[in-house]
Amino acid sequence: MASIPARAVNLGRQLAAIKAVVPGARGTVRGGELVCTLTLQPTSVSRDYTVRIVYRHRRRPRVTVTDPPLALHPDAMALPHVYLDGDLCLHLPGEWKEHMFLADTILPWTSAWLLHYELWLVLGRWTGTGDEHAVPSPAKRIR
Repeated sequence: MASIPARAVNLGRQLAAIKAVVPGARGTVRGGELVCTLTLQPTSVSRDYTVRIVYRHRRRPRVTVTDPPLALHPDAMALPHVYLDGDLCLHLPGEWKEHMFLADTILPWTSAWLLHYELWLVLGRWTGTGDEHAVPSPAKRIR
């Protein structure tokens, strides 16, 4: 018996769910694309991070930290667990599906990434899981 594929969550519902979890989130849905900016604080002693999410159906959600600029550990040449374009690497391929809510997956995964980033700044090693990515070209490196 063939299984029925799960339907993608409507982008308006995605944005409403994000705003329910993070009331200060600002976003729009236009031309089949959700763009949302919100503030996350991984722990009560962490700093606040402004995060931008861009999402279209049939594509992975793109997440970037827009403020503050992400610093490097003194021994590092590039940020760990980011794609070459600077987007955060939050999940393994195929782990996120479009029938899932961003508020239930991408937001907590982003917060966990930020926590591991803060630990990496202190320890110099990534404490989270996942695959390493190629080191970005010098033009893409964070200074």
